[in-house]
Amino acid sequence: MIDAGNRGNGGRRYALPAFFVLTTAVAIALTIAFVAGDSQTPDGDAMAALPGVSVSPVRPASLVTPHASRDRQAQLALEVERALVSNNPLERDKAMYFSLPELLDADPSRVIELVARQEGETRDALRDEVVRLWIRKDREAALIWMGSLENEWERNASATIAMRTLAAIDPAQAVAVADQFGIGRDDGSLEHIVQIWASENFEECTKWLETQPENAQTAQLRARIDQVRKQRLAALE
Repeated sequence: MIDAGNRGNGGRRYALPAFFVLTTAVAIALTIAFVAGDSQTPDGDAMAALPGVSVSPVRPASLVTPHASRDRQAQLALEVERALVSNNPLERDKAMYFSLPELLDADPSRVIELVARQEGETRDALRDEVVRLWIRKDREAALIWMGSLENEWERNASATIAMRTLAAIDPAQAVAVADQFGIGRDDGSLEHIVQIWASENFEECTKWLETQPENAQTAQLRARIDQVRKQRLAALE
């Protein structure tokens, strides 16, 4: 109890509440720490020295983030896996458009493991979506993974998805991927991609053609480009 001295009223004395004293002490400690410039946040040891003050140890972010990140990745993987067998189209769309891209950004190896655990139609659906996302984000990494698939049919199916995805954003790379995996020539799909490219950006397409080797495969593509050229000339007449 603290004696506050005489305050009149017949010389009676009264005691200040302990809570008031503790609050005042904390405020003084904060003021001193701020003025001294030691830290904008009072030191834990100094605070713990004050009567009645309990300070919990602060864990560095480096010790917290990895665990939190792994927990988040596990949650995302679970959301994707559940969505693959769900009959709810909204749940599937949410997982494919939000959870899967986030997981691919955070840990591609976990996505690869996720695909490897699937079978049948769920595997095909997940693999194709991973190809669409990854070929845009990191082309080289995606191609390495696609090439590592053991089944030839699966490699070709993945390459076809990659070719079609790239056709809309980088036709030259679409051709490169098709030739790397040996697809798109027999069914005319690669020629169709080049023809669309020439129709949309004739100058860019013809400049690219000039860099290609002279062979039978290039001759097929050149024929499609020439077809577009004739159509352009006919439209001007």
